Amino acid sequence: MAGGQERILRRRIRSVQSTKKITRAMELIAASRIQRAQQRVAAARPYAELLTQAIQNLASAGGGA
Repeated sequence: MAGGQERILRRRIRSVQSTKKITRAMELIAASRIQRAQQRVAAARPYAELLTQAIQNLASAGGGA
């Protein structure tokens, strides 16, 4: 193989490896953000359930105008 071709292939390999590392880092960041969002949803659930219950109690008590 000619020296020029070999250099091009090595550069291409480095480029693909770099892209692979960047993609992996982005996947880890996305997974972390999803996990935090799921934790926030789980933490807010008791408040949402109490709020829903309070609204249902008001509706069943004839809170209409």
